[in-house]
Amino acid sequence: MQLMAPFLAGLGLFFCGVHFLSANLTPLAGRRFRLALTRLLRRPWLAAFTGILAGVVTQSTNAVTYVIIGLVSGGVVDKRRAILIPTWAHVGTAVLVILVAVDFKVAASYLVALAGFAVYFGADRNERARHVVGVILGIGLLFLGLDTLKTGAMPLRDVLLRDDWLAYLVGHPVLLLFVGIGLTLICQSSTVVGAIAVATTSIGIFGTESAVWLVLGSNLGSGLNHFILAKTMRGDAAQIALIQVAQKLAGFAGILAIMAMEAATSKSFLISGTSLFTDSASGKVAVVFLIYQLIGSLFCTMFFSQIVATLEWLSPPSQLQEMSKPAFLIDEALVEPTFAIELVGREERRLLERLPLMLDGMRADSAGVFISSATIRASGVTISRAMANYIEQISEAGLDRADRERVVRFQHRTANLTSLFEAIDEFVTTSRAAREWPTSARVADQMIEALHALLTALVEATASEDETDREILLSLLGHRDEMMERIRQRVLREDPDMPPKAQEALFSTTMLFERIIWLGRRSALLLTSETALNNAEIELAA
Repeated sequence: MQLMAPFLAGLGLFFCGVHFLSANLTPLAGRRFRLALTRLLRRPWLAAFTGILAGVVTQSTNAVTYVIIGLVSGGVVDKRRAILIPTWAHVGTAVLVILVAVDFKVAASYLVALAGFAVYFGADRNERARHVVGVILGIGLLFLGLDTLKTGAMPLRDVLLRDDWLAYLVGHPVLLLFVGIGLTLICQSSTVVGAIAVATTSIGIFGTESAVWLVLGSNLGSGLNHFILAKTMRGDAAQIALIQVAQKLAGFAGILAIMAMEAATSKSFLISGTSLFTDSASGKVAVVFLIYQLIGSLFCTMFFSQIVATLEWLSPPSQLQEMSKPAFLIDEALVEPTFAIELVGREERRLLERLPLMLDGMRADSAGVFISSATIRASGVTISRAMANYIEQISEAGLDRADRERVVRFQHRTANLTSLFEAIDEFVTTSRAAREWPTSARVADQMIEALHALLTALVEATASEDETDREILLSLLGHRDEMMERIRQRVLREDPDMPPKAQEALFSTTMLFERIIWLGRRSALLLTSETALNNAEIELAA
């Protein structure tokens, strides 16, 4: 135990450093990094640069993968533009493995001291400063832990050499491969295991060739981690995770192909090639780690179309994912703001057409296959968020007065549309509960049919350019609060024995009916002339 203590202490400090670094870099980058990432994604040819940058900034391919999955699932970016970003992030995270080969003992000590003084004297009181101190402390602990690990591993190395354990491991490359896989599954990071492989090489526990097998195993373990992640997802999210598996397998195949050439020609290509960059054994292992990532990422880029087609066949998108994709929000149109605004209008009309469909499963005269209101709501909210993001990008351009007014109205209409999807879905749920009692069921059926007709009128008026149609719509969407109260009182008089649950469901249904009418009227007001926004705000205040 005394022999292992310094080694384990160094390993613990290293793990703490990795955690502090990855946990503080991503929040420190924050919204600006996400915005910059979104803008870079508009240029597919920048995928490699964007991915490498993201890997360097976050030092976590898992973090990059989750960010891209969120952006794609939210409809902010197209999957085909973003899917290569986490693939190239592996190259960015290799920077950490390369730095491990450099001696930063003195610099690490000063960084830990700096972070300690900052914490003690309260320099980390605001959130941003706290993340900065966390990054400094993470870097310091990481390299200080590596130095402690190297020092503590010396006695351990002597024991392993004396008992021929190292000779046994060196003689069985496949065993080293599985050791690398196992460590990566435990650490959840091939970068961490790669860094350990570099550190153990620098103190002579492993030779360069043996450490290369650890590197190969660590990357295969990372591919297995991404495969396990993909099994918990579907559609685009699963495809983004699975392409990481393809990247790891391609890198492994590339390194094995080089080794096969070495065996066939009795010449050294891999290790000899790393000599062009460094003479140290640990540095050569770090370069091999980088070469692995480059081979995998280049393969995925060169055969991008074939790989994506295969992934789409292996993990097709669900109905919700298909419905959550915007149809008209084209990034290229942002160069012409007026046209981009028109595209937002088309996307809005497409979404409005889904509102009456949310009631089809509740209507008596509806026929065919229905899409659940929950699915329509989820997809509608996702596209509404994408519209809000798109409108924000339009507003950053130089707009004239008329376009600025249209953008402001669209911002309000988009927010209102999100509220409509949510309110109608809740209305469907409460109507279903109200139908469990005959008296409240009759009222619920009448409200469902009335609401379907009013929502259909809203769709038609939005598509129409005739102001008369919109005026008629406004008259139809008058306040119904007094009417709803009379209906509630009448039902309770006719059926005083109605159970409390039925009364609650009826009350909720009528209240939601009023809210949907109010939201529909606000949308109608925002469709009209320049005074629409003011009128809508007056309605809201009232």
